[in-house]
This record gives sequence, structure tokens and C-alpha cells, in this order.
Amino acid sequence: MSGIPLYLQNSKVQRLDIDSTQRLRIERSDLSEKRIPLHLVSRIVCRSSLDISARALVACMKKGVPLALVDNDGQAIGWCMGARRTETTMRQLLAHALDDYEWNEYYSQWLLSQRQANAAQSLLLCIVPATSQARNNPRAALCNAHRQKHQQACGNFVNALTYLAQHELSAHLNQETGAPDLLAWARPGLNIIHDLGSLLSFHAHTDVHHAHLSLQKDLDKEAISAWATRHYEKHTMHWQQRIAQISWSFEQFLRNNWL
Repeated sequence: MSGIPLYLQNSKVQRLDIDSTQRLRIERSDLSEKRIPLHLVSRIVCRSSLDISARALVACMKKGVPLALVDNDGQAIGWCMGARRTETTMRQLLAHALDDYEWNEYYSQWLLSQRQANAAQSLLLCIVPATSQARNNPRAALCNAHRQKHQQACGNFVNALTYLAQHELSAHLNQETGAPDLLAWARPGLNIIHDLGSLLSFHAHTDVHHAHLSLQKDLDKEAISAWATRHYEKHTMHWQQRIAQISWSFEQFLRNNWL
């Protein structure tokens, strides 16, 4: 995951274009134009209402720079992954696995075990007693713990962090497989990006619980998104380790059953 992510979610960002030297041109209403070499960018996250030139979009696709279009909450509306790469080992494993009639059974069991493990870890790190009620509904138990600590509802903070991690995870999985159709559209109801991304929400719970939110009350969606971006970038190495671990676990699941 080399390069830097580019976040264009602020409402003051008006247009994204690219010049003849392959530098992205970012136009804002409050600042002078900024130019960033495309080869330095790992992925782009932008508002769905942003004016994006066709040549900028094509340049991103050719360079394999994933672009996520998000709504006001930061949740992805869709992804533009770009040209497919040459087949990789994970792609071959995944294609083979999806052809197996036992895929649904194996995958659902593995995903459930991953959710339980991540939930248990987050409950432990947030010092929430692992009662039967908490184990049955860990998200509710974690949200209650956040409210008690920060004296406010923290769901929007958790979601904003989760969405950022999901965008990076989707870019990482696409780089590993080069097959967005297998990751999200291989069959009805299957969206591996969303499924694995949901595991990251437990890590977002942990971060929010230990963050300093005492001065962050009554923020609107854009301000929460800006807070999440600052927090995510400050802890980017930690988040990349989490994403790499989930990706590794998924690959091992494929190898153990279909190699």
C-alpha cells in the first residue's frame, strides 16, 4: 500500500482534474489550486458531488489508483478500481473457491468466527465485561461503553473511521486480486469487501473508545468526517497492520480449503 491517500470529502473542494504532466489538479473555493503527482497517490476518497474530469478518471484507472465515491456520512456509494491486473495467486484461489458448491457453508462459518474473535478483542481492549449479553450483541455493548465514557453517542465516529478503513481495504484487496467482480459481484448477496470491512468496525470501536472526544460534541457529519480523517492518518501504520492481518487471514482461509 505505497503512496499517500487523497481525501476530497470537504465541501469546499470543487473539482478534480489532471494536467499534461500527470499531476492531479485540485480546485477549492477557499484556497489556491493544488497539484499532486498521480504516481504519489495510493487511492482517492471523494464526495459523490465532486466535479471529476473524465481525463482524471481515466488516468486513475490506467495507473490502478482506486477511487471511492462517498456520501455525506463517508459511506461508499461505489468504487472505480481501474484496469484489472494480471491474475494473482489470491485471484486464482478466490475464483476456484467461488466455484465450489460448499463455498457458502465454509465462508459463513469462517466469517462468523472472525467476527467473534474481533468482537472479543474489542470488548477486552475497551474493558467491557464479556457477559453473555455482550457476546451476543457486542456492538451494542461497545456503544454503551462509549456513551458512558464520552457522555455522548459515538456511532457516527465509529462509522466514519470504519468507512475510511473499508476504502483502504478495498484498494488493498483489489491490488491483491485484480478482480473487483469477484470481490463484490460474483453472485447475488456476496460482497467480500463489505464483509471483511465489517470486521474493521470493531477496531474502530477500540479507537473511538480510547480517543479524546470531550471537546468533539455536537459535530455535524462533515466535521466528524474531518476528525476521522485526522485520526486515521495519525494512526495509519496501525490501521495498515489491521488491514494486512484481515487480508492475510482471508488468504489463509482460501489456501486451507482450496489450495
